[in-house]
Formats: sequence, structure tokens, C-alpha cells
Amino acid sequence: MEDKDITDWWQNYLETNRQEKELKKQIRTDLESNVEYFKQYLTHCYAVQPLSEKHRDIINKLEHNFDGKANQALLQRFEKNQFNLMEINLMYRDIYENIKLKSWFG
Repeated sequence: MEDKDITDWWQNYLETNRQEKELKKQIRTDLESNVEYFKQYLTHCYAVQPLSEKHRDIINKLEHNFDGKANQALLQRFEKNQFNLMEINLMYRDIYENIKLKSWFG
């Protein structure tokens, strides 16, 4: 009876290892196909660069063309959009680095 138990244990062990390797291979294949897609997607969709010179030019135009509350509202909206742009840029860099890191380990 013990020989049968040992044989069953080894068969289960070998089958589990085979399935684990197969699953890892499938996951790696899936990730590799997605990595290239997302690299291209992020590169083309988020062409985010610092716009400091353009921002200053826009702020100057806003200050010279609007007065009072309209000027302040536009400047606040502009600053909020600038802050959102910086957040998007940070998210983009995090995602890009994460994908680059995963592709490196693949």
C-alpha cells in the first residue's frame, strides 16, 4: 500500500509542477503581448511634456485680456488644469515604468 501512496504522491507532484509551469508560461505570453501594446499606447496617447513657457504666455494673455473675477476664475481653472496635467504625467510615468519593469522580468 505504501508504494502506491508514494507513486500517487509523485504523480500528483509532477502533474502540479507541470500545470504550474504551463500556467506561468501562459501568463508570461499574455503579459508580453500586452506590454508592447501598452508601450505604444502610452507613448502616443500621453505626449505630456512640461509646458512652462507656454503656460506663462497663456497666463500673461489671461491677465491682460480679462479683469476682476473673470480673470481670477480663468487663472484658477488654468492652474487646476496644470495640476491635473502634472498628475497625469506622473501616472503615465508610473505606468510606463511598471510596464518596462514587467517586460524586463519577462
